[in-house]
Amino acid sequence: MTFSSLLTLLRHKLGILFLGGVLCAAVAFASTMVLSTRFQSSMDFLVVQSNAQGQDFYSLFKSSEYLSKVLSEAIYSERFIDAVMETGKINGQFLPANKKDRLDAWREMVAVQKNLELGVLSVTVKHDNDRDAARVMSSISEVLIEKNSLFRSGDEKSVEIRVLSGPILETTPTLKKILLVLGGGFLSGILLASVIVAIRHMQGMNPRFVLENMPIDLRP
Repeated sequence: MTFSSLLTLLRHKLGILFLGGVLCAAVAFASTMVLSTRFQSSMDFLVVQSNAQGQDFYSLFKSSEYLSKVLSEAIYSERFIDAVMETGKINGQFLPANKKDRLDAWREMVAVQKNLELGVLSVTVKHDNDRDAARVMSSISEVLIEKNSLFRSGDEKSVEIRVLSGPILETTPTLKKILLVLGGGFLSGILLASVIVAIRHMQGMNPRFVLENMPIDLRP
């Protein structure tokens, strides 16, 4: 089966290809809506040094990069979770009692992205309840701003955490994600349907014809 004959076959099967794309897009959309949390709250934080007198630009940059790494990893720690609970904004039974389950649930709920060059931490909290998402984010913000010294070494007054934006509460999945899921599902469905059509067509062809049109280096 030559490439041109394959294209001709697929052109005659556009209806099947379109249907395959629609079905896969529908499955992808349904899966996304079922598996995604309903709300997310996000904030951006800037990590800066408050006593930077006498330090050159490179030293400040490396220090900001290091502190951003430390704090971004600290957010996933058990000590940070305890500090969040100690704010009193979240019920003590909000997370599982088992340590491993608690850490796993926290990692599923909280995501951290870091821009080391700028010293920016972008924190996102996902939850099915908008109030809980807002409370968790408020607690994280309080710990980062007021208690960041618990998760680093050095002078307690040398680091300052500033809020750049947020908290921004929005429903999920976002329109952009939905469009990406639909587009990816549709294209995957077309590709899958194309493969199935090609295989079924080749199965119905005369074996001698297939052998004669097969490249020489692939013939048995």
